[in-house]
Amino acid sequence: GRYCLTIACSGIDARIAESVHDFSASLSGKGAYLASVAVNFIARGIGQHWTVTLDDEVIEDDFALVSMCNGRHYGGGFTPVLEARMNDGLLHAVLVKKISKLQFAVLFGKYGSGRYRELPPDIIRVSDARVVRIQGDDIVTCLDGECSHSTDVTLRLSDKKLNFFGPA
Repeated sequence: GRYCLTIACSGIDARIAESVHDFSASLSGKGAYLASVAVNFIARGIGQHWTVTLDDEVIEDDFALVSMCNGRHYGGGFTPVLEARMNDGLLHAVLVKKISKLQFAVLFGKYGSGRYRELPPDIIRVSDARVVRIQGDDIVTCLDGECSHSTDVTLRLSDKKLNFFGPA
């Protein structure tokens, strides 16, 4: 019943987005973000056990994050899938398996700049899908910056279309 225009994410990046507001009263935007990264990265762990369904393919594993990209940008400049377009009729699902904190620290920059092809395919996978479903315990999902908790998240492309316009 909710809509998302650009990127819906579940996992550590959604937890970071959710808790950044806990630090925004005492820190600047970037400082609050870095504090949220530190708390979620160090204190709370990275992965959760989920069942992820991409159209008809079912994958059960431990994941650090799953992002569904209809657009290219989120989280103040992250661009996980450079080829994602709002008008291509696809969700570009990014599945990042649970990995060590050191591996995650290395992956973070490449993930954020759309260089996922440089990462090992046993760690990260990008697949096109029309429907993505995540099932597990306490899944934090962030839809265009708004976070919620659930045990079952289903994202699909809407039949409704939005038209945008702007200066030439």
